[in-house]
Amino acid sequence: SSKEAAKKYLGLEPNNTYLVFVGRLTQIKRPDRLLEIARYLNTHHPDSQILVAGAGELLDPIKSKSKSEGLPMTFLGWRNDIELILSAADIAILCSDNEGIPLTLIQASQAGLPIVSTDVGSVSDIVIDGVTGYLTEVSSEALIQGISSLLKNPELRHTFGKAGQERAREFFSSRAMVERHQRLYSQSL
Repeated sequence: SSKEAAKKYLGLEPNNTYLVFVGRLTQIKRPDRLLEIARYLNTHHPDSQILVAGAGELLDPIKSKSKSEGLPMTFLGWRNDIELILSAADIAILCSDNEGIPLTLIQASQAGLPIVSTDVGSVSDIVIDGVTGYLTEVSSEALIQGISSLLKNPELRHTFGKAGQERAREFFSSRAMVERHQRLYSQSL
């Protein structure tokens, strides 16, 4: 499958479950919460890992902390092959204190990934809580709860991922965007 091929290309374990974070490692994105999630995985889901795609001023401190604690995190740096990374992953996560329109979550939905994210900014336009993923309070504990329930239930991951993919096709495909703009233009003429 393309998932197997993507994992192989990225040098990932074929049977592990991968949570993916795509974004700038800056304070507002709260990458420190990724460390908390990784500590939880280490103890409760040893066959799960976090893939971190992105750079930013907090990359080095987070990376060295993860290394010194032996946490299940793989740092991929800044990438321009996000589709490939998403296709290797099983769950997309976002742990920000604030967000505009998180395009990476649209991409994650298009890739059929269930999403666990803090309920901030416009995330609720993309993630429907309990349908395409989990929207949580702004805390590591709440994120971990959502992640845990998806890790324990592959069926649910699949259901959420499919629902998210269909919704992304309906609302966020380039065709849907073009049609929506055309409607707006013709209404305003």
